[in-house]
Amino acid sequence: MIAIAIDGAAAAAEIPAAQVPLAEVRGAAPVYREIKDWVLACDNTRVCFARYDPAADGAGGGYLSIAREPGPAGGLTLSLEVVDGDGAPSPASLRLDGRPIGALPWTLDPAAQTATLQGPAAAGLVRALKDGSRLAYSPARGAPFVSLAGMKAALLAMDEDQGRLDGETALIRTGPRPASAVPAGPPLPVVRASPTPDNLPDAAAFAAAVRRARADVLRQHECEPEAASNDEAHALGPGEALVMLGCINAAYQGSVVALRAPRNAPAKARVLVLPLPPTADPANITPDVVGEYVGADWDEKTASFSESSKGRGLADCGSSSTWTFDGKAFQLTQYNALTRCGGGPPGDWPTIYRAWVAAK
Repeated sequence: MIAIAIDGAAAAAEIPAAQVPLAEVRGAAPVYREIKDWVLACDNTRVCFARYDPAADGAGGGYLSIAREPGPAGGLTLSLEVVDGDGAPSPASLRLDGRPIGALPWTLDPAAQTATLQGPAAAGLVRALKDGSRLAYSPARGAPFVSLAGMKAALLAMDEDQGRLDGETALIRTGPRPASAVPAGPPLPVVRASPTPDNLPDAAAFAAAVRRARADVLRQHECEPEAASNDEAHALGPGEALVMLGCINAAYQGSVVALRAPRNAPAKARVLVLPLPPTADPANITPDVVGEYVGADWDEKTASFSESSKGRGLADCGSSSTWTFDGKAFQLTQYNALTRCGGGPPGDWPTIYRAWVAAK
């Protein structure tokens, strides 16, 4: 989400008195931590994902992720990838600090250049890696490698979030607590979508009328006049429309100012204020960060408005959000984010929040 400046009375009319990250009241509070060369994310249902994401941009060139489901039988999956285009990884050549790790039942996917390991074998490998410093794909000099600095702390935090500490299912701090003591993950919140056929008559003219009426907002955003070619308007309900006014055309992504307007009164359009993603700090939400969205899109079939903001052109970091319209308001239904730009696969951003979208 990027900034819009709204002055005076207009700000008071268009910014809610309080904005609260939904994940604080819907399921578990999400976890996002960057620890040395690793990133950990656990969503509102306690599904957790840890990955190598080097603090030094591009260091190592390798990729390793560890995903785990919540609950007593929470599935564990390790995934390896070579991201430099040299071909699928060869697990047989893996070395931990120069020593072979031995044969394991990896599943190879050459097309995706990945190898995955699941179940007890995955847990055994994690425990073997936890006190190491480097995992290399081959002993050759210059071969891609994964730094393990920070992995142990990230997985300890994962165990803590999922309630596994001092138990037999823990990855790091094991103990006598039985698997049955591990709590199940919270259920997914449910949002009932209210799609409307996109039957707005003369949508282009309607968007143009809103652009003229809210020129003040566009000026405060410092929107580019030529971005008007990206304007859109869509039916939001029988009496209301969603309007997306083109604002900025940047090198690798653009932005829109989004508004809700009565279908019979485009001049009464109001800036669209959406619920905050769960990692946002409400104290930082001021008039200059409301209403402008990057890479925005509207899906009439699911009544969903989304944005996707690359941290940089490589898309190795960034965030994406989806809000679903329930007939009255937009509810957050998906949020993925990765703050660190470590040179990993494009768009591989952990899930921080999710909901189940059902038909109304």
